[in-house]
Order: sequence, then C-alpha cells, then structure tokens
Amino acid sequence: MPTVLESDGFQVRILLPPREHGPPHVHVSRAGAEVVILLPLEGRALAIRTVYRMRTADVIAAVRLVEAHLPLLTQSWRTYHG
Repeated sequence: MPTVLESDGFQVRILLPPREHGPPHVHVSRAGAEVVILLPLEGRALAIRTVYRMRTADVIAAVRLVEAHLPLLTQSWRTYHG
C-alpha cells in the first residue's frame, strides 16, 4: 500500500490490486485511526465511505487534505489501477 501523500501527521494511501477494489478511493490515517474517502470520479462527488476511530475534527481535516490534493490523488489512483 503506497503512501502517496503525507501532511500534518496524515498519511494518504492507495491499496494495490488484487486486494484493492473500486470505486476509486484513498485511505487517510493518523494516530492509528483511518477514514476512507471516495474520490470524485465516475460522476460522483467526494464522499466519506468509512471512519475507523477517527475524531470528527480529524475527519474534516482529512477531507480538506484530499480536496486540496485531488489532482495528485486522482492521478495516483489511475497510475495504480489503470
């Protein structure tokens, strides 16, 4: 699972095939907690899929981080998943 971005204690990762699956999304972790965020591809809006033990303030910060780096994260997803 490559880390494609690190910022303010957050690590943004994309799992690789065959373990990974669509729809396009990233795993954002910090301090043992994680949020899975769907990327706004295939006609969808950015959305939170799952939250694991992450505080609401950190979820909001993670969403803002993903929004700020959408071109990089979208390109990274396409690089790893075609």
